[in-house]
Amino acid sequence: PVTLAMTSQPQQIVQRRRSWRPGDGEKRPLERTGKCLGGLRNDVRRRGRCYASDWTDAFKPVNQQKTLATTLFLFFACLAPAIAFGTLFDEGSNGAFGVVEMIMSSAYTGIVYSVTSGQPLAILGATGPILAYTNIFYTLATETLELEFLPCYFWCGLWFSLFTILMALFDVCCLMRFVTKFTEEIFSGLISMIFIIEAIKPAVKAFYNK
Repeated sequence: PVTLAMTSQPQQIVQRRRSWRPGDGEKRPLERTGKCLGGLRNDVRRRGRCYASDWTDAFKPVNQQKTLATTLFLFFACLAPAIAFGTLFDEGSNGAFGVVEMIMSSAYTGIVYSVTSGQPLAILGATGPILAYTNIFYTLATETLELEFLPCYFWCGLWFSLFTILMALFDVCCLMRFVTKFTEEIFSGLISMIFIIEAIKPAVKAFYNK
């Protein structure tokens, strides 16, 4: 005989959502559609079903503790790199922009990205390659071409934006499915090597100055 133990504590039922599966005739993410804005339209169609719940679920009583912990984590996860990279940008650009500008830009891009993409849990900010590129671009613009840095940097950003729009128009984002862990590790190794070299330079320079 099987004995069932009855407890006075209410049992909590955990509901699991089924993983997303493409429907009939629906393309998978990062699968080439062959249409203008095909990938973007598919992304909007897929995320449109969950856009409202991504925001409203955070305010439910059962998720309040998790929401508070996640908010605090994302705040410091975005603030710490903004301060660290802002200091390095200030040094590399000779004071053209620094910590305050980095915090403001991280906040602005984070808000716009969260509202438009429907994915609030995102960390946006400066990275190592952007820092290395900015230092090289500052030297190229000010010393080699003898131009003002900020206007050149602004037009450089518009040029990047144009390429981003063209990639979305012609569905070039599907090439991201060929990016493997090997590519990510090589990229991370490059970033680490850049920061290690930048950390050693002041120590070596101090010996030569003496």
